[in-house]
Amino acid sequence: MVADMSRFTVLLCRAQEAGNVGSACRAMKTMGILDLVLVDCPEFDSERVATLAVHAFDVYENAVRFSRLEDALAGFAISAGFTRRRGQRRKSQSLSVRDFASSLPGSSGQGSSGRIALVFGNEKDGLSDVELACCSRAVHIPSSDAFPSLNLAQAVQVACYEMFIAGLEGRDGSADPAGRTETEKAAVQMTAALASLGFFSKKDDGACRNFLRDLAERALLGKKELDYLTRLFLKAAALSAGKGKPRRHSPEPPPPGAPSEHAP
Repeated sequence: MVADMSRFTVLLCRAQEAGNVGSACRAMKTMGILDLVLVDCPEFDSERVATLAVHAFDVYENAVRFSRLEDALAGFAISAGFTRRRGQRRKSQSLSVRDFASSLPGSSGQGSSGRIALVFGNEKDGLSDVELACCSRAVHIPSSDAFPSLNLAQAVQVACYEMFIAGLEGRDGSADPAGRTETEKAAVQMTAALASLGFFSKKDDGACRNFLRDLAERALLGKKELDYLTRLFLKAAALSAGKGKPRRHSPEPPPPGAPSEHAP
């Protein structure tokens, strides 16, 4: 049995060592992941990359480059930032890589659901606070407290392996989550609705916007569900501002699974 790994992409942020990039390519290809994105990375010595990549040099040759992580994540439904560091400005929750893999919809066979980004920081200090904030989830690889730091390529190997093993377990793949562009747009609209009501005591609404975006991505909301949720925020803001009248019935039916107006 072969898992369908086409929905996974590895993103390396600010990687510095050509050998690590080559080893990461080899780690990816052994688990069936062929899409690599290099974010704010220098030009690497191709010979050094090829030496470590062995028969996976094509992964490097086909890599896409971006200067900003925000732009690189535009087409993804879920983005997992791999980090072992916690802090006041970092994600409040972190899943182990195995729990993250097992939580994903889709299966080895049919109906892969949404593109998934596996995001890694550079060799020295991993993902920055800003980079991790761009990701919808924080994921860690459990390790010994005596020496918890993994080499970049080793971390990529462990992550890809867990995704591959989870992909063999036959999930139905019925979910079709919205992509990053849709969730980002919806989060901006919902935050703007709250801002119009004076919800924020300060001008900075970034934390709320990121929270709503992350929440939508973690919930794997489909496009119709995301649109319905956004309209709830906009309608509530309009009613509170006196720009609309309450209705006994919704003007259009809610998407499957949405709460009914007549529910207790």
